[in-house]
Amino acid sequence: MRNKLLLITILAGFVFLSFINGSPEPRDGLQVGNKIPSINQPLLDGTAFTTDSLKGKMVLLDFWASYDAPSRVESSAKKELIRKYNNHKFLNGKDFVIVSISLDRFKSPLMQVIKRDQLNEMYHICNFKGRNSEIAKKFQTTEDMTNYLVDGHGRIVSVSKNMEKIDETLARLQQ
Repeated sequence: MRNKLLLITILAGFVFLSFINGSPEPRDGLQVGNKIPSINQPLLDGTAFTTDSLKGKMVLLDFWASYDAPSRVESSAKKELIRKYNNHKFLNGKDFVIVSISLDRFKSPLMQVIKRDQLNEMYHICNFKGRNSEIAKKFQTTEDMTNYLVDGHGRIVSVSKNMEKIDETLARLQQ
């Protein structure tokens, strides 16, 4: 009797597993493999923006500030990433874009840096609440500037403060 019950349980398990296709839906979070929290905020030019508008693209969510020296040093690396990976195909994504999320509190210095560093090819978001902004809290960047590389399905594929690591991940995922 026990053997029959065990056999039925095993067969039921196989039948159940045969109906599962693909990976389970990822949960929202900030770890690799999680789905990124949604962003719904206008760009600096007033254009409506949501993270859903970038589905299908490889996206770097770049948290920075015009007054932050390490952020400014990496401006040229960000431009190089755009030049290097724009119009490329990736695993779970096509094309590469940067969403620049500034933690500045004042508009004038931010706009000067964007112009001076020629960061025009990025989507720019800033609500001028600094590290107290809803986005900074949602992405836990109130202490450190962290970058999130997100695939075309909205899943985080890399979390880093270093553009070299982001570059390595993009190169690895390139098709």
